[in-house]
Amino acid sequence: MIRSTLFQTSGALLFMLLFVVSCATQQSTSEPQQAPQSTDASSQMESATDDRSQLDILFLGDTGHHRPDIRVNDLTPYLAERGIYLHHTEHQSDLNLENLNKYDALMIYGNRTGLPKQQETDLLTYVNNGGGIIAIHSASASFNDSDAFVNLIGGAFKAHGSGTFSVEHQNPNHPVLQGVPEFESWDETYVHMKHNPDKEVLSVRVEGDHEEPWTWVRNQGDGRVFYTAWGHDERTWQKEGFKKLIERATRWTSGDWALDADFTPPTFTFGEGKLPYYPAGEPWGTVGEPITKIQNPLTPEESRDHVLVTPEFEVQLFASEDMVINPIDLDWDEKGRLWVTETVDYPNKFVEGRRGNDRIKILEDTDGDGKADKTTIFADSLNIPTSLVLHKDGVIISQAPDFIYISDTDGDDVADKQEVLFTGWGTFDTHAGPSNLRYGFDNQIWGTVGYSAFDGTVNGEQIRFSSGFYRFQPDGSSLEYVSNTTNNTWGLGFNEEGQVFGSTANRDVPLHSVVPNRFYNSVRGLGRNPRIRMIANSNLIYPLLDEVRQVDQHGRYTAGSGFHMYTARDFPETYWNKRAFVAAPTGHLLGEFIIEKDGSSYSAFNNRNMMASQDEWFSPIQSKVGPDGALWVLDWYNLVIQHNPTPEGYETGEGNAYLNDLRDRDHARIYRIVHKDADHSQDMNLDGATPDEMVEALTHDNMFWRLTSQRLLVERGEQDVVPALIELVENETVDELGLNPGALHALWTLHGIGALDGSNTEALAAAQAALYHPASAVKRAALMTLPRDETSLEHIMKADYLPNPMVPGNMDYSMPTQVTISADAHVRLAALLAVAEMPASEQVGQSVAEMISLESTANDQWMRDAAVAAAAKNDVSFFSHVMTQQISPRADSTHKANVSSSIQAVAGHYALGDSPEEHLPDFLMALEEADPVIGVGFLTGVAEQWPDDHSPSFSSNISSQLSQLRGKLSEDYDEALDLLSEKMGAPEVFGSR
Repeated sequence: MIRSTLFQTSGALLFMLLFVVSCATQQSTSEPQQAPQSTDASSQMESATDDRSQLDILFLGDTGHHRPDIRVNDLTPYLAERGIYLHHTEHQSDLNLENLNKYDALMIYGNRTGLPKQQETDLLTYVNNGGGIIAIHSASASFNDSDAFVNLIGGAFKAHGSGTFSVEHQNPNHPVLQGVPEFESWDETYVHMKHNPDKEVLSVRVEGDHEEPWTWVRNQGDGRVFYTAWGHDERTWQKEGFKKLIERATRWTSGDWALDADFTPPTFTFGEGKLPYYPAGEPWGTVGEPITKIQNPLTPEESRDHVLVTPEFEVQLFASEDMVINPIDLDWDEKGRLWVTETVDYPNKFVEGRRGNDRIKILEDTDGDGKADKTTIFADSLNIPTSLVLHKDGVIISQAPDFIYISDTDGDDVADKQEVLFTGWGTFDTHAGPSNLRYGFDNQIWGTVGYSAFDGTVNGEQIRFSSGFYRFQPDGSSLEYVSNTTNNTWGLGFNEEGQVFGSTANRDVPLHSVVPNRFYNSVRGLGRNPRIRMIANSNLIYPLLDEVRQVDQHGRYTAGSGFHMYTARDFPETYWNKRAFVAAPTGHLLGEFIIEKDGSSYSAFNNRNMMASQDEWFSPIQSKVGPDGALWVLDWYNLVIQHNPTPEGYETGEGNAYLNDLRDRDHARIYRIVHKDADHSQDMNLDGATPDEMVEALTHDNMFWRLTSQRLLVERGEQDVVPALIELVENETVDELGLNPGALHALWTLHGIGALDGSNTEALAAAQAALYHPASAVKRAALMTLPRDETSLEHIMKADYLPNPMVPGNMDYSMPTQVTISADAHVRLAALLAVAEMPASEQVGQSVAEMISLESTANDQWMRDAAVAAAAKNDVSFFSHVMTQQISPRADSTHKANVSSSIQAVAGHYALGDSPEEHLPDFLMALEEADPVIGVGFLTGVAEQWPDDHSPSFSSNISSQLSQLRGKLSEDYDEALDLLSEKMGAPEVFGSR
C-alpha cells in the first residue's frame, strides 16, 4: 500500500509541499493578516545537516477552481515515500516569517490576489535568508498587485489556451531536471509576461517559432525559487514525470544538502493474513477481494517516528505495551497521575459473571523524564469497561449493562469496594454502548451512547433512549438524556465556557449540544426531538496513506471518536479554546477543527490533521489535554478497527463484532504531543490541598486543574469556601479570550455545594450580580445556576437579555426590538432556556412575542427552539401579544416559514393544555388583525393538535362572533378552520364564506 502525507500547519491546515497559485481566475483575500515577528530568519531556519530525516514543506492552497485540496492527493503519496512531507494551509495569514521559518520550503497552488506589505516583506526575507519556494502553474497569476512577488517568482501569467503537448528541456544537467523525463500531458498553454531576466530557464514550450519559458529557477539572496507552468488539473498532476519534477524542485529549493539525501522512512515489513476489503461506491457490506498482504507491527519507537505533526510540535512516547494493553479511555487524578481503562476482552469476550481480564491502571512518571515508570493495578477482573471518570475515592466506569463506582476505602491505590449506580445499558453490540464519561461544569457526569441504547429504571423512573449525549448525578440518583445524535456516538467534551460538544462515529464531526431534550419535552405535541448534526464545513479525512480500509463513508470520518478541545495555555494562542480534535482510527490520524461562534451555536472548520501516521497499526481513539498542558493521545495500535458487518466466511462474536484472529491484544501506545517552546512540566498537585488552595486552583490556566479543583470542592461539600468563591465571582477582569475562568468555575462550585438554593443570601446575591459580568460565559453560567423561581425571573428580566417593551410615560420613539436584547446570542439563548423553566410570567410571554419574529431568532434553529420552549411555558400571555406583531416586510420565504412553524408549535402546545377553550375565542377573534404568517401558524397548530371530539361550550355571544370568523379571514385560513371545526364536532361554528 502506498503511503502519503496530507497535513496541516499550526496556524491553519497542514497538507503538502507545493507553492501553487491558480490560473487566470483569482481569489480575493479578505481575511485579517497576521503581523509576523521581526525575527532574524537565519537564526530560526533549521540548519541543513546530514542527519535530517525529512523535508517539511508548507503548501498554500485555496478553495478555488484548481482544487488544491484535491490535487495534493495526487502528489503526496509519491513525495511521502521519499520523506518529503506536505503541511497544507488555506490561510494566507500563515505567510508570516515566524511560521515560514518552520519549513524547508513553501509551495503555492491556488488563485489569490492581495498581498499585504508585511507578508510581501516576510516572503522576501524568508527567501533571502535561505528559504525555498516551489511555485506551480497559477502561482504566476497570483499577487499581481505585488511587483516584488512577480520578480521573486520570475514572471507573471499573461494568457493561455489549452492542448496536449510536451516541453523541451534546455538544461538537462541542472539538478532539478536530473532523472526527470520529458513527458506529454494535456494542460493550459501558458504565456508569461513581466519576465525577470535574472533566472535560468530549464524547459520551454515550443509553438511554431515561439519558445515559451515553461520551467525556470532562480536564486535570491541565500534562497532558491522554482517555477513551472505545468499543473492545471489531474491530467498533469498524476504524471510520474511531473511528480519527479516536483520532488527534484523541492530538494533543490531546500538546499544542495537535500539533493541526494536519503529521506526514505524506515521500511515496513509484511506477512500473510486475511482482511476484508470494502470497495468504495458499492452497496453497504459489499466485499471485494480480501487483503492478504498484512503489515507487521512496529516497535513503539519505530511507530512514533512515523507519526507526523507540524514542525513546531513533537510527539513523545509516554507508555507502551510493556505497561498497558488496549487502552480505551484515560483520565487523571488530583495528583496528576494517569488512569487508564485497559480492555483485552473488547469487543467479543463476555465472561460469565462479568469477571473478565480487563483492568484499571494508574501510570506514573516518578523521575520526571516524560515516560511512565510505575504501574499500579487499581482494579482487575473487569469485563469490557469502556470508559472511566475520577470520583471521590475511585472511579465511575461504564461496563454495560452497569455503571459502577469502584472505590478505594483505605487509600492503598487498590480498589476494595464496588457499587452499581444503575443498570440498563444495552450489551448486544459493544461498539454501540456507553462511553466518554466526563465530569461536567454542572457537577454531573456526562457521557455518550450508540444504538445499544439505554432501557432501565433510575430512582424509580423508567428511562429509555438511544444514540446521543446524557448526564447523571455521580451518586446515580438521576439520569437525563440530553441530546439525540444520528448514529454511534463516541466523542464528548467541553470548551472553556462549559459548552458541550461531541462527535459521532460516522459523518457528524463535530457536534454541538445546544438545547437539551427536556425543553423539547416540555412542549406538548412537539413530537420527536431533533438530532444534532455536524457543525463542520467538511467531514473528510486526510490520511497519509493513499488507501485506508473503511467499510463505508469512504474518505470521511467513519470511526470518529474522542472529541476534545485544547483548553490549556502551553500551545500557541491560536489553539486556546478554539482547536478541537477528533480521532479517526480507520484513517490513522487525529483530526483537527477550528471552532468559531456562529449565532447561538458554533461552526467548525476542518483543519485536517493534528497528527497522522503511515503505520497501518496506528489507531488513535482518544485525545485529552493533560495536567501538563500537552495533548495526550491513546493509540489502540491495532490492525483491525472494523466492528461490523460480518463479511462472508467470518463469524459474529458475542459483542456483534466479526471474529478475526488479527485483532491484536498485545500492543498499545500513549503519546504526548508537546509544543517545542513550552515547558509542559506539571506545576500543580491538589493531593492534600487546603480549601483555599483548591479555590485558587479554579483560576489555573489549564481547564483540567480548574475542573479537578471544582470536583474536589463539590465532593468535599463544605460551605466554608463560600466567601472565597464569592470573591472570585465578583472579579470582573477578563483575559485575552474575554473569559474569566475563576468566576465561571466559582459559580458552578457554589451551585454544586448547594449555596445557590436560597439558603445563602450572599452567594445568591453574587450569582444575581453575575448577570452583569463582562464575561459572557459567566453571564451564561449565572443564568444556568440561579434557582428556578420568581425572584430569579425578575433579575433576569431586569438584565434586559430579552426584550422589554415597557417604558414609563408616553414615548414618541422606542429602539427596535433587535437592539434592546443581549448582543451575545449564547447569552440570549441561555436566558430563554432559563425563563422556560421558571414560573409563568406575563412579561416573559410579551417579551418572547416581541422577539420570535425577529430574523435573528427565526433563522437560528436553536434560538427559535429556545423561544418556542419559553413561549410554551407562557402560552397565554405569549398569544395575547404575538397576535399584534408584524413580520418585517423584508422577510423572505424562509424567515416567514420559520416564524410560522414556531407559532404553530406553541399553538399545538396550547391546544393540548388543560382548558384551551378558555382563551381560544379571544385568540381567534384576534386573527382578523394578525399578520397572516402568525395567524395561519396559530390556527394550524391549534387545529392539528386539538383533541378529537373535544367540543367546547361557548356563550351565545361568543358563538355569534365566531360564526362570522371565516368571512373576515382570507382563504389561507380555510383548511385550518375546516379541520378545527371538524374536531370540535361543530362544522358550522366558524360560518361560511
